[in-house]
Amino acid sequence: MMSPITAATEDPATGNGSAGPEPRFVLSPPESPQLTDANKSQCSSLSDAENYECYGEGADIDLDSGISTDRSPGDGLQTSPITNGIKRHTWLRTSLRRSPSNNNQENLPNRRWGSFRHSGKRQLGSNALASQLYRSSSFNSSGRSSTCDTADDMYSDASLEEDVLDLNNKFQLLQQQVGYLQDSANHNDERYTRAKADNAALQARVIMLEEQLRDSEMRYEDRLQDEQRRSKELMLRVEREKQLQLENANIRLQSAEAEANSLKQEISRQRIRIEKLESEGKDFYDQIQDLKHELQMCKEREAAFKEQEKRLIQEEEAHTNLIKDLSHEVERLRSEARTPALPTTSPETLRLEELHQEMAVLRDKNIQLQEANEELQANLLTAGVEQGRLLTAGETSLAAELEAMTHDQIQQALKEQQDVNNQLRSYIDGILLNIVENYPQLLEVKRKPV
Repeated sequence: MMSPITAATEDPATGNGSAGPEPRFVLSPPESPQLTDANKSQCSSLSDAENYECYGEGADIDLDSGISTDRSPGDGLQTSPITNGIKRHTWLRTSLRRSPSNNNQENLPNRRWGSFRHSGKRQLGSNALASQLYRSSSFNSSGRSSTCDTADDMYSDASLEEDVLDLNNKFQLLQQQVGYLQDSANHNDERYTRAKADNAALQARVIMLEEQLRDSEMRYEDRLQDEQRRSKELMLRVEREKQLQLENANIRLQSAEAEANSLKQEISRQRIRIEKLESEGKDFYDQIQDLKHELQMCKEREAAFKEQEKRLIQEEEAHTNLIKDLSHEVERLRSEARTPALPTTSPETLRLEELHQEMAVLRDKNIQLQEANEELQANLLTAGVEQGRLLTAGETSLAAELEAMTHDQIQQALKEQQDVNNQLRSYIDGILLNIVENYPQLLEVKRKPV
């Protein structure tokens, strides 16, 4: 009935075959004994249609529930509803001998009489297999003589149905157990395959780590040798640099000693020069005092010139205002002159002539004032030039004076002179600003007519 067949399975995950054979049960009913032509004609009570109905369509059909059980590899039992299955209490003797439909006759496989094996690759159904097993055992037990009667060999319809159902239930139970065993074997094979693959991966990793360790040790040894060689080279280089630094330090020390000797000599010379400068500085200080006195006198004269300039400016303003008044009067008189002529002896005419004369006099005075202002500006410039000459003129030269003064005296005198120069510069800037703001025409350069 069921014979175990071992076959190597392939793990879908790894693609390697399993280590041990997987038991797989295939239903293969025993072959019926070969019957002669006479026995076929006398003992066979089922027609082709009855055999087709007993074998079914190649699927396992449960008569009680109408559910077909199909076997798929590695999945155990699967149940699927069948709409056109054989129901319970419908299997009558008349149905066993009923003629099949045209479709069933067309799909009926070619097989031999009295055999459970199909000519094609279709497997037997559970009902057909149970019925065939029952008949095979019944025929084998009775001896199947050539003169037996079909009425004596067949049971009643009720007993036949009960036996078929009993065998079907037993077969389904065995099929479930076989499915469970197959699932367990597949699971164990998968676990074994995974464990084997993990073991192989771990072994490969161990080998790889050992190789990495060896490579690391070799690299460490090479690096250690390189570091030792570099350390030796560094020590030698440091020693050479140390020797060079010592030699350079000795050379610098000798040069510093020579420079110190030369500096001592230079100090003695500078002391003599400083004493000479101190004496010259005293003379220069006296000259500075004289220049300060002269500068004070120049400032006083400058103040007097400023007062005179201020007075002249006021007079010029008065003359300017008078000229404006006269201009207005002239305009008025011109406008009156457009009226009918008056006798020359009229007082207005006489007044106009007087105004013209007075205007001419004022113009002359204005010209004289401008000339006086220019002379004052020239005097200021001359005073500045004279002051500069006094500063630069002297019995002794500037170099001689500097040599006679000390260093501190020279610095003090230079500082005082800078202060005086700053004061003069600020004063001159103030004067120029006043001239630019009030009388810019004084700074204009007059070109002589060609």
